[in-house]
Amino acid sequence: MILIFLSITYSADTIKFYPDEKKVLLIGDAEVIDKDLKVNAQLIEYFTEAKRMIATGNPVLYSGKKTIYAERMEYNLDKKLGIVYNGKTKTEKGWFWGKKAYYTEDHSLYIIDGRFTTCDREPPHYFFYSPRMRYEPDKDIVASNVFLLIMNIPVFYLPFWMSPSGGKRKSGFLAPSFGSQSYGGRYIKNIGWYQTLGEHADMTFWFDYYTSKGVMPHFEFRWLGMGNSSVNLYADYIRELSGRERWKINGDGSFLLPVGIKGRYRIDYASDRELYTDYVPGEVTPIIQDAEAYAEFTKSVKNGNLDMLLRRKKNLSTGEESGLMPSLKYTFYNIRVGPINIGGKIPYQRNINGEYFLYPGASFSMSKSLFPFNFSGSFRIDGYHASNTVDSLPYTGYHYSYSFSVNTRIYALSTFGLFMFKRFRFVYTPSIGYSFSPPGDSVQLLPGTPFSIPGGSKGFNIGLGILWQAKVNNKRMDIVSIRNGTSYDYENKRFRPITISASSNPTKNLNIGFSTTYNLYEKIFSSRNVNISYNRKFSLDEKRYKFSLRYSLTFDDSTFNQAADFSTDLPITKKWSGSISTHYDFRLREFQSTKVSLKRDLHCWEIAMSYNKFGTSWDYGFTLSLKGIPEVKLEKNTLRFLFP
Repeated sequence: MILIFLSITYSADTIKFYPDEKKVLLIGDAEVIDKDLKVNAQLIEYFTEAKRMIATGNPVLYSGKKTIYAERMEYNLDKKLGIVYNGKTKTEKGWFWGKKAYYTEDHSLYIIDGRFTTCDREPPHYFFYSPRMRYEPDKDIVASNVFLLIMNIPVFYLPFWMSPSGGKRKSGFLAPSFGSQSYGGRYIKNIGWYQTLGEHADMTFWFDYYTSKGVMPHFEFRWLGMGNSSVNLYADYIRELSGRERWKINGDGSFLLPVGIKGRYRIDYASDRELYTDYVPGEVTPIIQDAEAYAEFTKSVKNGNLDMLLRRKKNLSTGEESGLMPSLKYTFYNIRVGPINIGGKIPYQRNINGEYFLYPGASFSMSKSLFPFNFSGSFRIDGYHASNTVDSLPYTGYHYSYSFSVNTRIYALSTFGLFMFKRFRFVYTPSIGYSFSPPGDSVQLLPGTPFSIPGGSKGFNIGLGILWQAKVNNKRMDIVSIRNGTSYDYENKRFRPITISASSNPTKNLNIGFSTTYNLYEKIFSSRNVNISYNRKFSLDEKRYKFSLRYSLTFDDSTFNQAADFSTDLPITKKWSGSISTHYDFRLREFQSTKVSLKRDLHCWEIAMSYNKFGTSWDYGFTLSLKGIPEVKLEKNTLRFLFP
């Protein structure tokens, strides 16, 4: 039976009216609909004057995209306020349970004796419990006195918790982490706040506390603008308990200024070179050698491009500073005059000592095909000016060079086949070339001078490329590609050693390479290098495997060195997966580096274990993380008392 009362529609197997009590009793498959709100239950008491209903018998409330299941439910259609007893609902983050919960018109939940989990099992493998919870869609989740229970065993406690809800960025507290490390001692990290600044920017402020070093504040700002404009800035500082002040600041970004000027910048400065290694435990972190900051600007102008660079650099070991204030370069667009391509540039640099350098250059090149030959040639001239040299005198000069070459192709086709090969084809590409550069001026330039004076040289080059191909099932296959070349040394009046290289891809997964040089006069080969690599991806029983093997061999008349690299991704079982990578030195007969990692899917949790070895040093890692909320995790440093 279906009845409509004003804007409210209700239906049930049996409907009873009680006019004196102004009540309608809906029995069996009962339903009440008011605009976008719908309630289903086995029994619904609806009070017509108060527009209030009480639902029992597996009641379910539908409101917008929200669905709430409960044992008992009360709802006021006028005030848009509901009370849910022993109810649960699914959100973007996971499932909420509550002994008692208040549901408001904006779909918010105020939960008493609440639980939250991302696990979809019943009962869940874990949940967070709080006597007071508040959930506001597309805003935040706030809870007090939060306990983490795994298999109903409490393992963690926080007096307060706040986290963004929904898919959009939200302001909120960060998830802290606990542990210990050799340099700072025991610590609490990530005590701070994340703040959104509109749709395109945000900032984060947090601090870490180390028992043996003190408090380290951190700050991060990010902005993403129109086009490719962006700003990223990060800084931290600590005054250690010993009084030592340490800091770093880094960032990068790009921007678009008026009149079409494009720019980008980067800054990476630190107080000392060991800062990263001291405060990043469990990682092999390279020691910082240089601190650097630069800003670069680019503008397209008539017939070319203008670039400007400002740079400052400091060696953290020696304290020596260098920089460009500024560096300017005007690059001409290539133009074509008949068969000739013309290009050029005018660079200018001024360093922080006030010394400046100007070194313009122009190039002319052309290529022409006259069957069966291909001709090419080039001419280049460069000017040089340095305001200061080692002799404390300015220098001005110029230099030029030119070259030309010719090559052709010769084809040879077999009249027979072999096995699956129907035909063979050889493609020969001989080439000769000549280059000349006169001796440059004898001048001692200062260290850091952006140009060098070329020495005199001339060379006669000979090369031969050989490509061996075959025809298989009407498809062309490259079997081996060989490249040989040498040049004539006019000063010593002899040919330089011949360079020989070859490569082959018998299959799409296998690559073979070889290289060496041969001395025509001593009739000996130099060191020979062989590289073989094999990469394969395949599926077996709906599991995807990845396999990579690389073998390298270097030998001559007195030495013989071999090494192999191996890596693989292994889906061991449905729940277990792993990866292995290693490097083996045949001469030392040992594995020089090895990395092994294992992952175990625990439904709503994941365990990741790793082992790293390099030489005599080794390290291992352990992480137990919540898949639905990755920031909730236990690491080796968090549980250091359990691990060596």
